[in-house]
Amino acid sequence: MMTKDEAARFLSVLLHELTKPWRKEKVHSDVLEIIMKLRIQAADEERYMNDLLSNIAFASESAHALKQIWGYMLREQTFLSPGTIEAMLTDAQQAIRRRLPELIDRYGRPFADIDDAAERKRQLERSYSALLLFNRIATDFLIEFGREENESAARTFFAADPNELLEVFHHLCGVYASRWLEGLEVD
Repeated sequence: MMTKDEAARFLSVLLHELTKPWRKEKVHSDVLEIIMKLRIQAADEERYMNDLLSNIAFASESAHALKQIWGYMLREQTFLSPGTIEAMLTDAQQAIRRRLPELIDRYGRPFADIDDAAERKRQLERSYSALLLFNRIATDFLIEFGREENESAARTFFAADPNELLEVFHHLCGVYASRWLEGLEVD
């Protein structure tokens, strides 16, 4: 049985390899492009902050769906094709869209206590940026996990406790997302 620490080290190496070809300037540019597009589409600041909150709820639930997909692969000790992963994620996101109005209230609570509108906007942007990158890392990882040429290395994870591995995966994706977002300024 692979220990949690061993799984964390192995997963960290894989995430490092996955993101090694990325360039910080490109990552920042991609995130800023999404943020700016959202700003342009919003009629005013209030609409923009509401759109950010809606996107945070959607992205958070999408991150949870990615975690569930990987959890399924780990528990069943099976590999899913990239097409199957994408189809499962699409199905999950359709369900998320239907539930979005109720989700927005839940995800909005932590931001509701921030009285300063500029600070609330900054926190919303920071949270959404991190979620965008978290989901990109997790999605890329899952697609690589299921590729035939990576299956022998990926099988190593079947020797770990799925719950511990999911916890480590979630934590490391967050750490990597934070590292990639260091220095990002949204003005």
